[in-house]
Amino acid sequence: MSRLLVFHRTIAPYRIDFFNDLSRVFETRICLQYKNLLSQKFDYQKIADCFTFTPIYLKELFRVRRRVINRGYWSQLDEFQPDIVMVSEFGFDCLLVLLHRFFKRRKYRVVSVCDDSYNMVAEHNDFSRIHSLMRSLIAPRLDELILVEPKVTEWYRKYYGKGFFFPIIKNDVSARDVYARLLPEARKTAEAYKLLGQKIVLFVGRLVALKNVGILIQAFARCRNEACLVIVGDGPERASLETLAKNEGVHVLFTGRLEGDDLLQWYNIASVFCLPSYQEAFGAVTNEALLAGCIGVISSNAGSQCLIYEGKNGYTFSPFDAGDLTKKLDLALTRCAPSSFETLRSSQMLIQYDEKMKELVHLLHKL
Repeated sequence: MSRLLVFHRTIAPYRIDFFNDLSRVFETRICLQYKNLLSQKFDYQKIADCFTFTPIYLKELFRVRRRVINRGYWSQLDEFQPDIVMVSEFGFDCLLVLLHRFFKRRKYRVVSVCDDSYNMVAEHNDFSRIHSLMRSLIAPRLDELILVEPKVTEWYRKYYGKGFFFPIIKNDVSARDVYARLLPEARKTAEAYKLLGQKIVLFVGRLVALKNVGILIQAFARCRNEACLVIVGDGPERASLETLAKNEGVHVLFTGRLEGDDLLQWYNIASVFCLPSYQEAFGAVTNEALLAGCIGVISSNAGSQCLIYEGKNGYTFSPFDAGDLTKKLDLALTRCAPSSFETLRSSQMLIQYDEKMKELVHLLHKL
């Protein structure tokens, strides 16, 4: 059995299936930098309870701003003797692995899991100049990259001769089992907020500028279809967004930040899911919403727009054009009906997790 060593920052809820399945197929050791995302805090114990592996947490060496620098990479490489090493993006861990392979003349393959969107790489909308520089230095030296959308995969193949498409998606069967279990709870929540029988437009995410929630409120205010707008999340933009909603004359329900079942039940309640970000590496929430049967209305700048098949399971729009968003919201609202909570709606995901995982395992075995 091939030996797979993984260096990853942490494991968010939407990556649990991915790493669990890799750990089943390969002799796997997973080393993590820290126990939670630095940008937001999940109930990590609930996440860890879902692991089918026991991760190793690397010891922190020091911090540079919000970046954690750990130690122990070379000792893990020497001890485990991997055939394949999987790293995240083009960061410090990736650089250390490549240096280890060069100086110690090892033959293991190095694969990066990279969340770059096409908008970031081809339209010069990177998160930072450092990320862009590290990409140009490291990508040529990798054996393969796992990328989250088809267009960015084509871009990497053109410029670096490598790239495999695997979007950030959950296992379809297990995710829908959760949604089915949550139907009664979702109905109670809808009753509590007086939303039964109404069409719901839902946003889920941090309330920060790049999420572009203001344009969603403005576009929603001009929709012809009668519906309610629900915003799940919190952040520094919340007060200004509440003021904007008041000025636009629309009632918007702000639930605050939710996670776990408290969050997932809202996908059962919603009719339409909207992600309006003007910069978004992917947006795992799109997959979560489609699995629950929501119609997606997704920014063309978000990596997860690749999950949308125009006119079939949703629509894409320019995140800088409120009129375009209004049009797409109306199209989506015209197609859908309020949730009945009697049975789980059909999934709107047109890419299957199991098929992509089989392709990835085959690719790694070939390496």
